[in-house]
Amino acid sequence: MQKKRWRRRWYKARGGYFRLTPNPGFTLMEVVVVVAMVGLLVAIAAPSWLEFENNQRLKAGQDQIFQALRLGQNEAMRHHLTWEVNFRENNDLVQWATHSAVSLPTANGWHNLNPKVHIDTRESTLAVTRGLYRIQFNQHGYTNGQLGRMTLSGNPGSRLKRCVFVSTLLGNLRRGKNQSRPDAGGRYCY
Repeated sequence: MQKKRWRRRWYKARGGYFRLTPNPGFTLMEVVVVVAMVGLLVAIAAPSWLEFENNQRLKAGQDQIFQALRLGQNEAMRHHLTWEVNFRENNDLVQWATHSAVSLPTANGWHNLNPKVHIDTRESTLAVTRGLYRIQFNQHGYTNGQLGRMTLSGNPGSRLKRCVFVSTLLGNLRRGKNQSRPDAGGRYCY
């Protein structure tokens, strides 16, 4: 089929006239308009996409903190010992560890969160000892009189926050997220 088309064009060209066929390409103006439209769409969508990614990272970090606290609570009841859950930021990396209250976490006992998630020190209210945010659960899974929250934020200065609360002496855990108005303590994650 392709060969016949070529022959017809060649024959007409040999016959003394040229037939101009439409060029299948694009003009410079068409390319500029399409590139401008794509650039505009990217400029509109990029901030929303970045906020979505940041929100997903914070939600995953919040889930990991919630599970770490639940693990510490369960280990305390399983071993009939006071169990501790620690959080720290080490080299810009948030880490958590669970261990018996009479021992320290081992070097390989620390678990990492996403590197783009940080502890919000202004809104985290868990007890801090030697740079570690910590909470203890007794053999019944209750807190040892400690209540508080661990708050995560994305990029420094970001308004997106996610937090996990130890809200009662019975060791009840709940999740929270950033709000538009502060609570009575001036914190936005509740």
